[in-house]
Amino acid sequence: MVASISSLITITLISNLSIVAVWIFLRNHKRIHQISISLLLLGVFLIYIRLMVPFEFTFQQTIFVKHLLPSLLPFFYHPIHHFHRFTVYVYHVILIIWMVGIVCFGFRTTLAYIKFKRLLDEEACVNDGVITYIIKDIEDGYGISSKIRVVQTDIISVPLVFGLFKPKIILPQMELTQKELHSIILHEVTHYYHHDLWIKLLVEIISVIYWWNPLLYILKQQIDKVLEIRVDLKATKFMTESDQLEYLECLLKIAKNSAPPQVSDFSLAFDSRNVSVLSQRFHIVLNHDLKRKFGIKGCFFAMVIMSVFLFSSFVVIEPYAVDPEVQHETIELKDQKSYLLVDHHGGYDLYINHRYFGKVKGM
Repeated sequence: MVASISSLITITLISNLSIVAVWIFLRNHKRIHQISISLLLLGVFLIYIRLMVPFEFTFQQTIFVKHLLPSLLPFFYHPIHHFHRFTVYVYHVILIIWMVGIVCFGFRTTLAYIKFKRLLDEEACVNDGVITYIIKDIEDGYGISSKIRVVQTDIISVPLVFGLFKPKIILPQMELTQKELHSIILHEVTHYYHHDLWIKLLVEIISVIYWWNPLLYILKQQIDKVLEIRVDLKATKFMTESDQLEYLECLLKIAKNSAPPQVSDFSLAFDSRNVSVLSQRFHIVLNHDLKRKFGIKGCFFAMVIMSVFLFSSFVVIEPYAVDPEVQHETIELKDQKSYLLVDHHGGYDLYINHRYFGKVKGM
């Protein structure tokens, strides 16, 4: 196992193509119905796992590329400065910039998390009988006891769940009916029950490591959307049509408020600030005609996911190059004064600078 530029290029290329494919797939809500949301999350999870292991293994097969890479890779190994026993190459500088970026983005993300947590710690927990009853009723339905606390504050404008070990449901300072409270708390408890906050943590870690890859920020948005859709489907699974409409009306009411910058990347909000995403969530909840069945399309999607993962795990892209030993015994005919003449035995006579050099066997 070794870290190499070729393995990083291979993983980045395959991951980016996969991200574009996921983004295109999730643009249509009908396609989302045709596969399992959990299967889609598995595919995204495999992308992240591969990004976490950017190494080249001995069992991997090499695919040689004759275009672009042979001219690109030497750039990384171009010497910049020579010390007494050490040479600084371009890839050393790039690696330093990468590490500095990880430290900066990691520090900024951690600082934002601590700042948001401190703001919430200053807020008193809500001691309301109605909210306590709603939480207990939902937890009994899931068979869990999470000891979720509820905080109501004006530092946010949309409900969200925050905290990996000591979860808090944060409610904005706005008038909410008992049914709206039930919809919101059900949504956030479902997030916590399905460990979505841990998924968000993994997403943030990968985003910090690969801060230079803009497509990972697109993937973050798509993961948020998939998590919200999964929770919507779980929360409304056993609801009547009128209850589903009330749930969506609550979602629409919350979506009208814009979220302030204090919302943490480690939290999961009830709303969708993107109109197209909100529309998709409405269609998926209300469309009873579209039933998700793990049929041919689901099997095909599963096969594609595993094929891409295996391909990225067992294949590495390398620039095509001639072996130095072979190159040492090889003559490259570049000069216009080099030519071949057909002899009478079916072979060729090789001339370089108008002088006979040797015979070449016919093909």
